Amino acid sequence: MVKKKLNRFRLLNKNAVFNILFLVSFLIAIVVSITMEKKDLIYICPIVILTIFLKYISLTKKKADPLFILVLLAFIGINILTFYSFKDFFVSISILTSGYLLLYTLILKKFLNKSKLKSILSLSVLIGVLLVGYIIYSVVDLLIGHVPDHKLIFVFLVAVCLFIYAITFAMIYINDNYVNGTILLTSGVCTIFNLALAPINEYFFYNKTFTVLLIICHLLSLYLFMIFISKTKVMDAKDAQIDYFE
Repeated sequence: MVKKKLNRFRLLNKNAVFNILFLVSFLIAIVVSITMEKKDLIYICPIVILTIFLKYISLTKKKADPLFILVLLAFIGINILTFYSFKDFFVSISILTSGYLLLYTLILKKFLNKSKLKSILSLSVLIGVLLVGYIIYSVVDLLIGHVPDHKLIFVFLVAVCLFIYAITFAMIYINDNYVNGTILLTSGVCTIFNLALAPINEYFFYNKTFTVLLIICHLLSLYLFMIFISKTKVMDAKDAQIDYFE
């Protein structure tokens, strides 16, 4: 009994340390985005992602999903290329972005309750899908006149992947099987906001305030997604109505 309590105490202390590391590095990234040049974020953002990785490993231990590790690597690549030169590395950034969105979707697949997928036909989901579709369409329409023709295919690739991911996390949230659904929804909204605002900030109207908002949404979306997949237990269809957190 005493040994179990000591192990639990150590685990709590370890989690607290990782929480502090993330919070401190996250706040430093925000301060850097406000007070320094955008290129300086190349050095701090990967550190924030590293703290998310450490937190994830501490929560999942040997059950860590390799797909999420790939997501973290994609995020590091996107950060470095974006802050170095978004326009010059647009194609690479688009491929990495499409990749992590597809990985997000694959990771969330196990949380979908196939017996309740009929909720996709509900009015609330339909309205949400139309809204997200309109936002994506508006951003793509803006980019068409500013992105070289040979790069437009990558714009559409990101748009399609984002739409698929948005439908996936929306279905999980609407099905209401998980008390952590709000965390996933917030992560998804941050992702959509980030991917919609980033090209506008780079191609149309660069603003430091936008950069700060992008950093917050970019890192927060990843952190919240990590929290959802690491703390949420996958439910069987027969248990869909049971509150497994009781």
